[in-house]
Formats: sequence, structure tokens, C-alpha cells
Amino acid sequence: MHRVTRRRFITGTGAVGVAGLAGCSGGGDGNGDESTETATESDSTATTMGSADGGMTSVRILLPEGTIHYPMYEAATDDGVFEDEGIDLTVDYAPFGAQVQSLTGGEVDVNMVSMMPYVSNYLKGEDLVTFGWNGCLQSINALYTRESSDYMSISDLEGQRIGVWSWGSSTVQAFQAVVAEESGLRMRQDFETTTAAPPALLGLLTDEQVDGVINVSGLTITMEAQPDTYRRLSQLNAMWRERAGYTLPLTAWFTYSDWYDNNTETAAGLLRGAEAAATHWRENTVSILEEYGETASVDTQAKVDVVDEWANDEQVFRGGWDSGYRDATWQFIELMNQYEFVDEVPAQDELLRNPL
Repeated sequence: MHRVTRRRFITGTGAVGVAGLAGCSGGGDGNGDESTETATESDSTATTMGSADGGMTSVRILLPEGTIHYPMYEAATDDGVFEDEGIDLTVDYAPFGAQVQSLTGGEVDVNMVSMMPYVSNYLKGEDLVTFGWNGCLQSINALYTRESSDYMSISDLEGQRIGVWSWGSSTVQAFQAVVAEESGLRMRQDFETTTAAPPALLGLLTDEQVDGVINVSGLTITMEAQPDTYRRLSQLNAMWRERAGYTLPLTAWFTYSDWYDNNTETAAGLLRGAEAAATHWRENTVSILEEYGETASVDTQAKVDVVDEWANDEQVFRGGWDSGYRDATWQFIELMNQYEFVDEVPAQDELLRNPL
């Protein structure tokens, strides 16, 4: 993988790519998102860990390029947030296909990755563990219609055409499960549907070829920032808060059990650092976006205002987690199992660790 400058972007193909687009891009072209979020095992050797000068522990993680992760984690590392926890954190950035497979592909030893694909990998027998959600991306994705339309709820759209970027995306699958539970409507049975690349979905909606769209996170921000053009009908975070009392995680910290057993204190430092990073993000969202936001396509005042509002409502990145958040997340996994997006529900005490 080629590395350039302190703002590290990985542009090669060191991990096997996955075709398509998914749910956490910050950029308007949708490049951070994946259609089929699978992770394949590799014999490659990761080089995540090491000892830095001054007793620091070196850790390398890989995040999706061009997404809202960039301003949050660049600001945190520049401010020394993880150094305060004894961790010399290197954050590299890669296309989503490479990023989602970075752990199972051996590119890194520990990472924040899409939660449900890694739950599926665990259920298929991989010796994975998750150790929490501190600093992890939440589900800001939403269903939008045209502001000029008469639709005011998901139920109003029954029988109409909805566009998504991929039915293989875990974000779109989460929408299907939560909408079915909340409204009784099955998106692939009770609506006309189509798929298109994320930017194309905006054109389809504007041209009245579809009446609603669910888009990647970056274009969700774009649509929310244009209330004269688009109207939000429902949002994953909002629906899950109403149902379970908490926002819904898109990503989680995952690693293999042997790494966790040998590096439990490092895992704890990552959680403490990520929680501090989320606090730093919430307290300084506007100034962080002014300095780092352009790389994530948060490049207008309207977009900054949207992200600032959501950040202060703890909708973008999770701070810490407790037993309530844990149980609400497992309730979501149970829902995904109910609607057959995962084969079974893993036992909390087998998959989840808490190093704190």
C-alpha cells in the first residue's frame, strides 16, 4: 500500500476490493460506500502494532477515504488525543472495499469496521471479537422525498418507487428491518424499487422518476442541507432512538481474539482515546470542519450546520457506551436475525469484550 504525507491516503489495492457502493461515504460521489460488505480472510501479515519512543504503543487503523471520519480523526490525532492514552495512532485511509476487509485481510490487527458484516463473519466461524463502539459512526442515513411532494411519512410512499444504492449494503438492510418493524411495510414487497449509484439517486428524485431515496451518509448530509429541495421522512437514528432509546451503530471496534487477549490494555486505550476524540469533535465541530471538512465534502456552510447539529445531538460519532447501549445494539442484531439478514444472534459474552 502506498503511503503519502502525514494525511495518509491508501490508493492501492492491498486488500481485495468489493464491487459497488455502501452506507458511510462523506463525499458526493459515494466512494466511501460498499454494496456487498463482506470481508475475506487472508494469509497476509498485519503490521499494526509496535513500540514508539517514550513508551508509546504504536497502532495503525484504516478508515474509509473521503468520509466524515477524516475530519474527526485527523483533528483528534493532531490534538494528541490518543497520545494522552499512551497510543501513537496512525490513521490511514482507503477505498471502502479495502477498508471493510482490512482486518480479515490482514492489513491491520484492529480496526473500526462495518458492524453487521463482521457479526456475520463471526457467525461463520472467524475468531473475532468486538470491544465496543467508542468513536464509531452512527446511522445518520435517512429516507428523503422531494420538498414539493405531498408525502409526509413512509406509509404515504406505499406502492411508490424508492431508490437505494444497493440491497447488499448493511445500511440498506438495516433500513428494511427497522421500517418493517415500525410500519409493517416490507420495502422490497410494498414499494416499487430501483437501484442506482448514489449521485444518480439525487437526479432520479429531482426528475420525479422515484418518489423517495435512501442514500449514503455523505449525500444524506447534502440532502439534509437543502431543505428547499428535499424533505426527510425518516432516519435510522431517530427510528431506533424512539424504539430502543439509543442511536444505531454502523461501525464497531473489531479484532481477533488472540490480539485482544494479548493487547487488552491497548484496546482500553483505544476506547478511551476514541471517546475523548468524540468529545473533542462535539465541542469543536465547526472549527474542525472548517479545517478538515473539505476532504469529506462538507464544503458549504449549510453542510457544516447540519453536521454540527447532528454532532451535538451525538448522532454522528458515539462517545462511550454502557449496558443500555449494548443491549439496544443486541436488540438490533436480533431484529436483523428476525428479518434473516444474519443467520443467528451471537451471545454477548462470546462476541463482546469490555477492556475498561
